[in-house]
This record gives sequence, structure tokens and C-alpha cells, in this order.
Amino acid sequence: MKECPYGEKCYRKNPIHFGEFSHAHLDTIYEKGNGSGDYDIPAKYSTEMIQTQLKLLEKLFPKSGAKKEKEANVSGSKPPVPASTSSGSSTSGSSNSNPSGSSNSRPAAPIDTSNLAKKQKLNAKNIRDYIPVVLEKGGMAKKLERAAPYNMFLTAITDSKPTHSEPLSITLQEILDESLGDIESTVQINFMVDIGWLLGHYYFAGILDKPLLVLYGDESPELLSISKLKPQVTAIHVRMPTPFATSHTKMMFLGYSDGSMRVVISTANLYEDDWHNRTQGLWISPKLPALPEDADTGAGESQTGFKQDLMLYLVEYKISQLQPWIARIRKSDFSAINVFFLGSVPGGHRESSVRGHPWGHARLGSLLSKHAAPIEDRIPVICQSSSIGSLGANVQAWIQQDFVNSLKKDSSPAGKLRQMPVFKMIYPSFGNVSGSHDGMLGGGCLPYGKNTNDKQPWLKEHLQQWKSSDRYRSRAMPHIKSYTRYNLENQSVYWFVLTSANLSKAAWGCFNKNSNIQPCLRIANYEVGVLFLPRFVTGEDTFPLGNNRDGVPAFPLPYDVPLTPYAPDDKPFLMDYLQG
Repeated sequence: MKECPYGEKCYRKNPIHFGEFSHAHLDTIYEKGNGSGDYDIPAKYSTEMIQTQLKLLEKLFPKSGAKKEKEANVSGSKPPVPASTSSGSSTSGSSNSNPSGSSNSRPAAPIDTSNLAKKQKLNAKNIRDYIPVVLEKGGMAKKLERAAPYNMFLTAITDSKPTHSEPLSITLQEILDESLGDIESTVQINFMVDIGWLLGHYYFAGILDKPLLVLYGDESPELLSISKLKPQVTAIHVRMPTPFATSHTKMMFLGYSDGSMRVVISTANLYEDDWHNRTQGLWISPKLPALPEDADTGAGESQTGFKQDLMLYLVEYKISQLQPWIARIRKSDFSAINVFFLGSVPGGHRESSVRGHPWGHARLGSLLSKHAAPIEDRIPVICQSSSIGSLGANVQAWIQQDFVNSLKKDSSPAGKLRQMPVFKMIYPSFGNVSGSHDGMLGGGCLPYGKNTNDKQPWLKEHLQQWKSSDRYRSRAMPHIKSYTRYNLENQSVYWFVLTSANLSKAAWGCFNKNSNIQPCLRIANYEVGVLFLPRFVTGEDTFPLGNNRDGVPAFPLPYDVPLTPYAPDDKPFLMDYLQG
């Protein structure tokens, strides 16, 4: 097992990280303790942090059960945490031994699933040993064609076989499939990037030697030095203006040898677990051909203004290496795109006379007020995300005053007195997670904590279970984020958002409350999503729900409707459950 690059400074509390990386200082303390909470922690460490991390070791590698677990593993059962997973900072280097020489109290698995083993298998060119769900090459172009007009997919779930053949399921290899074009260069903008895992996919796609630009949010020692090992890779850490802000966007650009390109907007980080047993969403653009050399400056724009909004977003990074791609986007034909680009960028933002509100929930509200068909006030606003921020003392504080106030908008004439629609929030319950494909570890992608939850007890009455039996994903915990309004009575969807943005002020923004100045929306994070509005996608006022309507395919919701509210004894899953 590879030693954690952060050593004694490791602050992580993610069980996946402790399943792959060893920590000499923790191993020493754990070995001397009784394995059930009684430890002698040296004064130089943060007692609270170390206690939390030791509780994770107790759960992952219980002392009393080590012998049984080893026997079970030898007989072929699955180890509790695959050594091949990571929290986004793993590498393709050796992980056979513990370089620190610390005690080895961890159960052995019969099959070496370390990154070294993967590298050896990769060299043997056995893709099925490296990637769990492998589909025949060459079929992605037809799959994308059949996914029109929405072009929205969910990732295939390793332990849910029906998803492997579902028409709207997708793998990373399919996104890189040669049937979509001959890739000459790519950009990956993401929060967590396991570069060894990603380059393994590039290897099997036959594009390992092609230029790759990575913009990443979560610190990774491997990415700091990757260009020395792989000169074709340029990795840039996105610096944030405030300590708690996050570069959370998940987006790809694929450049093809014929001069065309493609945009992919996703909810998945670029590491193994996010593409394994978690429900993720992706939107894939049509192929965007190069414009003629003499094309007008404003040529090739979509009806939704996607190209302009995307370029304005990329400029906000102030990263020179993006300039060639901004130029390429400017010279590409985006007219086939039928969705709106929806971004968040850090800073304070005010409404302008030209674009209206540029970012965050105010931008979504601005678009809805222009283009969404009139919606009855009784139709709820449905939110769904993999984490929940600090939302205030009551539902009015931010949810109603800011967020739902934007999401309730439509193109109804101004002046009519409107009611505040009901707010519903889909978030996995403890029961949802414990019954998932990965058991309690399925909650590793749900970082909502007890401290925050205790401050907003009002939220529980708005919570809905995660159920996705129609898409074979009820046991695949959702890392997807989506927002919508639909009417079950007439089987209609009014609009839908797929985004990287969780339900939080940091992601969507919060208006200042100073009435003496023009309202300013404060946003902390970089986020990206797409807005599906029926008038631009199908030419109608609503999308069909459940069944096709007059030749228009039903909108592919990621979860079951009607929703299932929490029962009185249900509780939301909290990350603290993984920490004892």
C-alpha cells in the first residue's frame, strides 16, 4: 500500500483514501491501541482529527476480524475497499509495499488491485482488467445519435448489469471512442483528478500521446510533477480567491483532427470510484465543426448563446493555456447546440443591461423568466445533489428568498401576484446508503455532515428518498446534481438543469441584503451545468414525462417519480456515520 504523500499532515476523512494510502503515524498509534477507540495520541497531533482517522481504520481494518476477513478474501470474496480506488490524489506508481516500514495490520486481498498491478495489466493491454465495464468500440456515434434531442446520459454502474446495455448509459471509454472523431488534443477541467487512472483510459483509447491540458481543483502531488514524466500533459492547479472556495466544475473539450470539437459537461470527478457504482450525469454536445476562415465574428452561435457564455466563463480563469481553446471555440460552429450554458464563477456579480445576471442562480432565474413556459405556482421545485450546504435557520433564509425565488420564474406577464412553490430535496437516507451496492462506503460521495445538519432541522420535512429503479440505479448512490419542475398530472417537464453545483450558497450564490446598493450575488465556486428548455430542444412548451408524446422522446429523468418522502424514522445520510 502506497504511503500518503501528505504524511503526518494528512487531513483527509474519506474512507476511500484510507483504503488506498497508508499513514505511518496512524499505523503506529493504531497498532499500540486496542482497536476500539482507546489510543495514546501524541500531543503534537490534533486529537480530534487523529481520532476521526483512527475510527476509519477501525471500520476498514478491524483487528478482531482480520483473520476472518483474510480467509474470506482468499476464498474469493470482495475486499471491503478496493485498493485501486482513491480520493483523487493517487498515482500510477508502485504501491506494493509500505515505504515507511510501519506495521502491517491490514488484511491481505488475494488479487492485487493496486495501481502498480494496473500498470502491469495495462502494459499487457488487457482492458477488462483495468476497466470494469467495457463495451465494443465504434458504437458511440450511433448511441449519441439515438440519444437526441437531449444527449444526456448516466454513467454505467459496475454492479448493475442492466445499465451496461441501457441506451442512455455511458462509459468514459465511449466518450473517447474513435467513432465520435479522431482526437488530436483534449482539455479536462475537474475538481479531483487521478492522473494515473485517467491516462490509463487515454492509453486504451489510443490517445496517450496527444496533448492534454488539465485544470484541477483538489491538490494533487502527482499532478504537480506529471509534465516531467508525461511532457504531453500540462496540469494547472486552479487557485481560488478564498480558503473555502472550490474549483468544482467538471467539463471536457475534445479536439478532433478535422478541426471540429466537442464539449462534455459532467458531474463525475476523474477517478475510479466516481465511474464505478455512483450515479453520474453527462451531457455531450453534437460535433462542432470549424467555421470557414472568412466567417463573421458572431457566426456559429447557437440560439441559446452557448458559445458566448462558454467563452466568457473560460476567460474568468485567467489562465493563458486556455487561450488557444478559447480561440478554437470562437472559430467553431456551435449552432447545433440546443441547451443553455449555466456557470458560476467566484466573486460578486451584478445584473447588467446586456446579459442580465451573468452567473449562478440569478442567471438561471433570468433565463427562466425569458424562456420558460408559464408554470402554476403549485408545481414544486425539485432539487437533488450529493451534498448540502449551510442553508440558514429556516427555509425562508436562503432557499425561498434567494434560490427558489430564482427557480420559480417563468415567462408569465409581470404584475401577477405569485405564490412561493413547494421546495423538495432528493438526498439519500441512511437506509438508501446502507442498502447500496457498496454498503455504507457508498456514502463516500455524500459529504453532508452532522454539524451542518443539526443547524437546519427544518430541512427534514422537505427531504425525499433516492430511488431510481426505472434506471436500475436505486443502489447506486447519486453524485449527480439536478434541478427541475415537472407536473405529474399532465406528464410534463417544464425545464431541467444538470450541473456540478450542489445545493449551497457557495455553488449558486447568495444576494447581499444591503438595500442601499444594487443587489450583488456573491459566489465562491467555479461550477458548470446545462439548462434544458423545451422551446429550444423540442420546439414545445414542455418535455414529455414517462412516455413519448407525438414522436418526442420522454425526458430521461435520473430518478423515479412520484418521489418518496422520508418516513418519520428516516434520517439523511451523514458523512459522520463513516467516522463512527
